[in-house]
Formats: sequence, structure tokens, C-alpha cells
Amino acid sequence: MSFGAARSLRAQRADSARAGVRRIGADSNRAKIPKPPLSPRRAFLYSLALPGYSQSVLGRPTAGALFVLTESIALVMLRESAADLREARRFRTDSLVVIGYVDPGGGAPVTPITQTSAYNDRLVDIRRGHVEDWIAFIVANHLFAAADAYVAAHLWDLPTQISVESRRDGAVLAAKVAW
Repeated sequence: MSFGAARSLRAQRADSARAGVRRIGADSNRAKIPKPPLSPRRAFLYSLALPGYSQSVLGRPTAGALFVLTESIALVMLRESAADLREARRFRTDSLVVIGYVDPGGGAPVTPITQTSAYNDRLVDIRRGHVEDWIAFIVANHLFAAADAYVAAHLWDLPTQISVESRRDGAVLAAKVAW
């Protein structure tokens, strides 16, 4: 007698190849992770082009202001060094420099006071080195700002507390990171 064979038994499961695979919903934890305002790559490129920009977008205005201030000072110093280099090149061919005039009075002719020129090839090379140093500093500032922005984009939602305390035996730096 086989009246029980017509019904499916509870312990049996349908063949997944014939019935089709049932999809499980998307990972619920993945949807809860907030995304940074800038991707790390975009943050790197933006701060490489304009130091401090990505830091301000990522909510780090102090770091951004520091990179902008550093860039501004470096650009001013580059301008000054370039002006000094142009001056040294312009006066390099002079052998004597007039530093003043003596007026003996009583109708005598005014005589110039001269000094041997300090502008020579060595001074031009030194001032050229100053210009190159400031250019290298500006490039380094761009790279540091870009690297900082890249790391900040990865860690932008990490809550931290940093404090510095002054004690009798020295300063104490403490950092609290919640995981």
C-alpha cells in the first residue's frame, strides 16, 4: 500500500538544480557603512593639484589650512628667491659698484665711492640653488598633502580623540581610538 508515497515528506528537500536557487538578500551590514565625501583616489588627486582642498572637504580644516599656509609661504619665498637670482645675474658683469658719493664742497667735483662687486658666478649659483630648493619644497608639499588626503579619505569616519597634557616631568600625548 503506498498512500504515503504521493505526498512529499518533510525531511526531503527539493532539488536545487530543478527548482532554481533562491537568492539571499544583500548584505545588510554593507549598506550601513557610510561612504566618504571623496574617494581616496580623488582625494589624492585633488590635494596633489591644490594642497589642502581635500582635507577641507573631508572635515579636516586645520590640516587643510596648514597645507595652504605652507604653500603660500613657499610661493612667496620662491618669488623672492627668483628676484634675487635675476638681480645677481644682472649685476654679475659689473666690476665696481657705486655705493655713494662724496661732496667735498667748495666747488670740487663730486666723487663716487666704489666697492668691488659681490655679484659673481658663485653668488649666481648659490641663488639658483635657493630657487631650486623652493621648487622642491613646493613639490614635496603637494605630495605630502596628497598622501595625507589619501589616508584621511580612508580613515575619515574613524572617531578619535587626541589630547596633550603638560606635566612636571614633561608633556603627555594621548590618543583614544574607538573600534
